[in-house]
Amino acid sequence: MNPKKKLHDWYLTHKRDLPFRKKKQAYPIWISEVMLQQTRVNAMLPLYESFIKRFPNPESLAHAEEEEVLANWKGLGYYSRARNIRKAAILLVQNYNGAFPKDLNLILKLPGIGNYTARAILSIAYDLPFAVLDGNVKRVLSRYYGYTNNILGAKADTDLQKIADEFLNEDHPGDHNQAVMELGATICLPESPKCLLCPLSEFCFARIHQKTSEIPLRVKDKKQIILKGEIFVLYYKNSILLLREPKMRFLKGMFHLPYGFIGEIPEETYEPSQIFLSIKDSNPSKNLTPIGEFKHTITHHKMGFSVYSYVLESREWVEVLAKKFGVETKWVSLSDLDTEFPSSLASKVKKILLYLES
Repeated sequence: MNPKKKLHDWYLTHKRDLPFRKKKQAYPIWISEVMLQQTRVNAMLPLYESFIKRFPNPESLAHAEEEEVLANWKGLGYYSRARNIRKAAILLVQNYNGAFPKDLNLILKLPGIGNYTARAILSIAYDLPFAVLDGNVKRVLSRYYGYTNNILGAKADTDLQKIADEFLNEDHPGDHNQAVMELGATICLPESPKCLLCPLSEFCFARIHQKTSEIPLRVKDKKQIILKGEIFVLYYKNSILLLREPKMRFLKGMFHLPYGFIGEIPEETYEPSQIFLSIKDSNPSKNLTPIGEFKHTITHHKMGFSVYSYVLESREWVEVLAKKFGVETKWVSLSDLDTEFPSSLASKVKKILLYLES
């Protein structure tokens, strides 16, 4: 039997019952694909369903404030994704009556939508003949066709996209793309692939040559970056200070607790901001001992944070500093801290503060 047909038949029988597969609608497919870029299916499903309930269509997303979108993205991390989907929703409403254009180049012009997401939307929602390429697809195709080059290398995406295009089942492009991704997620696993259950095993290069542990080849270029940071919790009465700074390597555009990296800094973009240094050097913060410590990871960055806390007698000097350095301020309650600062960083700090209060 034709391997494309075998794969299609396998998918129709074995596909997981996922909420974003129930209807071929571009909007929920888009949201699910963006959420899945950095998150496993089981972790994203409750967050996806909650997000879709609050923002059921591009119009509701486009009309929402950025802070509300970020708050509803909490738990998924990589908050630039949430900002971009809101910006893209605004453009969809303004330019395309809230619908995705059936044109790859036009979709690629939307904020935060790259080659994979655009192809996924067009193929799954509209059954247009575009092959997708994500991590699962790269693994399946590398093993099946015997692609032995580094899949993280400069040429790999171009090479594998050509292979994916050739392998595409043009009679069922949406099902085909989901089938290859499903195969990678459930059968053609990174470790211990279930070759006996695979519909493509008969002609799979890696299985025939017993190279499933060697293919795909993944050689990472980036070394892990170790950072040491400090976070300040500044109270005034029952409120906690949050800042929004114009230039930040992390947490861009987000209100956050004052933080900065100290000690050995790998490059200029990690340098602490002037307002952080001013808070750190202020009289109240001198000779403080940390109220807690925790570790945090963002991509290849391993961070260790110390948390400091003190009570202000007046908000004036902080507001003066903020104005001087072009920084916005917001004062929030402890109970609202991780809503107003929707990051796992806030949750970790809040856990320390609640423990001290108990």
